Amino acid sequence: MKKLSKVIFIVGLVIVIVAIFFAFKYNLFQNPIILKKFVHRFGFFGPVIFILIQIIQPIVPIIPGGVSDVAGILSFGPIIGVVYASVGLVIGEIILFLLVRKYGRKFVLTIMSEKNMPRLERLVDVGNKHTVWMLIIAFLMPFGPDDLACLASGFTKISLKDYIKTIILLKPISVAIHCYLLLDVFKMVKIN
Repeated sequence: MKKLSKVIFIVGLVIVIVAIFFAFKYNLFQNPIILKKFVHRFGFFGPVIFILIQIIQPIVPIIPGGVSDVAGILSFGPIIGVVYASVGLVIGEIILFLLVRKYGRKFVLTIMSEKNMPRLERLVDVGNKHTVWMLIIAFLMPFGPDDLACLASGFTKISLKDYIKTIILLKPISVAIHCYLLLDVFKMVKIN
């Protein structure tokens, strides 16, 4: 079973790396209109592709979330776009939490540099006392450090069940705030 898990992990990692390579090669994350067109090329499977992009976004911090969030609204409308974006991000942040729980600092150092560790450690200190409040503040603050708070949560004593409940409640609100603020910004700079 352990060997199968390693094979699945390696295959998944290769797929993610290839997907990220092509995403950057075709500038998918530089403009929500480009990402929208990409997602639409998959027709019926467009929502699945979009949700997969959202799942990867918290785990691979080089993907700018704002562009993909806005692309969701542009692709699927304001309500369904927020729902699809939230579903993908919730799944991604649960995976992120579980990876931190399983691999700890070793995993964290694969996605962030050592120089950023003090910031994470401060959040862990806060999170050890008030994990849910830390998540609430990080998620509801526009452009707050929600992915960093999810990383920090993996080091705290919060149960997986409480973490999932908190993320499911907060993420749609966070995505909606984020999307609508960014949509206004993109409109001001004329993204078309």
